[in-house]
Amino acid sequence: MALCPHCQNALPEAATGRCPNCGGDIDQSVVPSVPAPPSADLPSPLPVPPPPLGGGLPPGAGAPPPGPQGIPWDDRERLGLANALVETTKQILARPVAFFQAMPTSGGIGSPLLYAVIMGWLGVVAAGFYSALFNSVVGSGMAAFDESPGFAQAFNLALSWGGFLVQVVFGGVRVAIGVFIFSGIFHVMLLILGGARRDFEATFRVVSFAYAPYVLALIPFCGGVVAGVWWLVLAVIGLTHAHEITGGKAVAAVLLPIVLFCCCCVGPVALVFLLVALVAGAQ
Repeated sequence: MALCPHCQNALPEAATGRCPNCGGDIDQSVVPSVPAPPSADLPSPLPVPPPPLGGGLPPGAGAPPPGPQGIPWDDRERLGLANALVETTKQILARPVAFFQAMPTSGGIGSPLLYAVIMGWLGVVAAGFYSALFNSVVGSGMAAFDESPGFAQAFNLALSWGGFLVQVVFGGVRVAIGVFIFSGIFHVMLLILGGARRDFEATFRVVSFAYAPYVLALIPFCGGVVAGVWWLVLAVIGLTHAHEITGGKAVAAVLLPIVLFCCCCVGPVALVFLLVALVAGAQ
């Protein structure tokens, strides 16, 4: 674009002779010009950021997608113990698949064991309270064991308020022992079935957080039964996602020990009672 050397105004493309703005002489050889502005139809090129020091990709380029965000129980310092306990239990009961997908399979056994002890202790204490209350109101119902007074006395003590106090004091220890036993049994079954794709800690964490339904033991009478069944369901779901195996292997790892226990223990006991009944009927 040409400019007038006198008034510096833009000149028409075919201007000759004098400037139409100031009337000065136009000498095309000395008329200054400025570059034409970029066309509005063409986008301006974006600035290219300089490469990072040391080479490599810019920050954020090729970064892996974010992984699981963890579980509330591992954020107890920020949430507080009570809030973390409530939020963790709500997630396990309402969205068990999402919870066990987000659950870390490593990080120590102390934290999940603490959760299991708290929830299991609530269930044990609630069951002991309702048993003692029922026993004190209705009676022991041990008349059939009059010939074995020692057994009847021990049974009555377990269902009495004294037994309830024992559960309050030692219930947490009982739960902790149970977590280790069940975790060991389930992990051995996974090893036998070829489903132990992670170590014992992953199984232990699943068994520990599966104690969430024992809060239902606070419901009289049926709450403990529902909690036990739900615990088995959560154990299957948790093992499936923690070890990344099929649901069939997880079901087999959880239910086969129960079936074997029933066959090895309950079966012989039932057979003894059947033989006693037959002998008594023959006499």
